[in-house]
Amino acid sequence: MTNTRAAHLFVNRLAGRGRAARLAEKISHRLTQGGLRLTITESTAPASLIDQVANACASGAQIVLIAGGDGTANEAINGIMKAAANPRVGLIPVGTGNDFAKAVGMPLDWRQACDQVIDGIGQPGCDAPIDVGRCNERFFLNGVGIGFDGKVAIVASRMKWPAGQSRYPLALAKTLIRGIETPEVKIITEESVWEMPITLISVMNGQVAGGIFPLAPQAQINDGLLDIVIADAMNRRQFLRLLPRLMKGTHLSLPSVSLIRSRTLKLESNLPLPVQTDGEIVTASARYLDIELIPGRVSIIGGKPAE
Repeated sequence: MTNTRAAHLFVNRLAGRGRAARLAEKISHRLTQGGLRLTITESTAPASLIDQVANACASGAQIVLIAGGDGTANEAINGIMKAAANPRVGLIPVGTGNDFAKAVGMPLDWRQACDQVIDGIGQPGCDAPIDVGRCNERFFLNGVGIGFDGKVAIVASRMKWPAGQSRYPLALAKTLIRGIETPEVKIITEESVWEMPITLISVMNGQVAGGIFPLAPQAQINDGLLDIVIADAMNRRQFLRLLPRLMKGTHLSLPSVSLIRSRTLKLESNLPLPVQTDGEIVTASARYLDIELIPGRVSIIGGKPAE
């Protein structure tokens, strides 16, 4: 019989600019004190957690716990999908933005998150099924940023300072100084075809991106639909006027911003597009994207998605 208190904890020591590494021992101690029998794997290199999670799932791991941020959760889901597995997943958010944790209702305090996971493990029927997205060959949980958003993620990934949520706004400012490209794209969903110049497209499963931007304030991570937010072609001045609305989540009422809901999206561009999934850089030069949502693919222990 499977031991329902046995869990495999993955710690991304790079997450949160080293915050996960500093808290790793305290997290494992709190989970152990809560009655869990842990196998612990630590990741110290980018993308290495994908194979670590895949191997653990292939070896029979039934409960996968992730200590890290959005990038860590992204690697974990790619490992789970690589193994074609269906473990119960628990999240202890100790990253920078923790946008996915917000989407699934996990406390941002690591102690409270540990306790919620411990309580949830004893109640398997109360896990929260959530949707998982796929962008070409890469899976995602919170969302995909295309165009300007992808370029900001590339700039942020190269910055050594500052840590925390202030890094993304600074990267955004640097990207604006370098200029805005407005590629012509063809967007194909289940119900419509659009052809237009764009500044950015955010394909959201969750609500928040970049730690502080509620790009898709009405999105639900368990409704089987992607919230596709499209900003028309803009110059720097126009984008600066849009920015405060993006930060408040009131941008969807603007004529320059469109919202489409669909389970699938195909995109073709006349220029190479920078693309990020859950803050992780996928490519700087996409010409074609095939995106879909897989409803209810993974169950989050202790999760409480927003209604």
